Amino acid sequence: MARKTKPGNRARGRKSQPLQGLAAFVSGAAGAIFSDPYSPALLRLKCLVGIALLPLCWILFETFVVLLQADTFAAAYWRTREFAFFGLGGALWLVLFFFARCRPMLAAYVAGHEWTHALFVILFRGKVTDISVKPEAGFIITDRTNFLISLSPYFFPFYSAVVVLGWITFRWVVADHLHPDPVWLYALIGFTWMFHLSFTIWMVGRKQSDVDQNGRLFSFTVIFAANVLLLSGMLIVASPTASFRGFFASFWENLCTFGPRFVETGVEVSRWF
Repeated sequence: MARKTKPGNRARGRKSQPLQGLAAFVSGAAGAIFSDPYSPALLRLKCLVGIALLPLCWILFETFVVLLQADTFAAAYWRTREFAFFGLGGALWLVLFFFARCRPMLAAYVAGHEWTHALFVILFRGKVTDISVKPEAGFIITDRTNFLISLSPYFFPFYSAVVVLGWITFRWVVADHLHPDPVWLYALIGFTWMFHLSFTIWMVGRKQSDVDQNGRLFSFTVIFAANVLLLSGMLIVASPTASFRGFFASFWENLCTFGPRFVETGVEVSRWF
């Protein structure tokens, strides 16, 4: 089996049967549905799952806004050096992205995109037999794929992970001699995370084989939810007043009240007509 994926306008081709493991547990027509990622039946199923995920996306966004207000603005975390350096790193990348974007930047994104695919293939115990990276396109050839492998470059900030691992290694090596200021880590994370976010938004609006394989609605809801969760986790780890317990408590409250609030909003809207 082989899978080729490309962050560009056209896929170079696919020879994979990415859900063959699942297809082995069913038979006949059902097996054919799960063995073909472009099966109309499978795409319709993913579309239904995408619709079901829309409320979850809204609830996660609400919870993130509460977290942002309570632990960033109300708790004055935004005034800290760490937050300022994170923002400066992100702002610096945005200036480069909008005013100095060039082929080497695109090549760096393509490389991170394909390496992220490869990383997730390995995490799912697959094998990568080839990786191609060029400024205008790239692909990997592998024996395994699923929606997480396909969509991973759109929610996993590869270079931010590299920065964190590099920082941990650097501190371990120079621990007896140097004590680097952690604000530089926040600046690097801000720079690389904004790199991830800007290119994700820029690329996902174009025709992407990774997105088309899973259906656009399903892909967008998964990408959105995963990025909100990632950003929330980063804020919780960085802020001294935020906690995962508080985040999940807020999420549960928003989840439990979503139905009544949705019905109330529907009633209010209906009165306009």
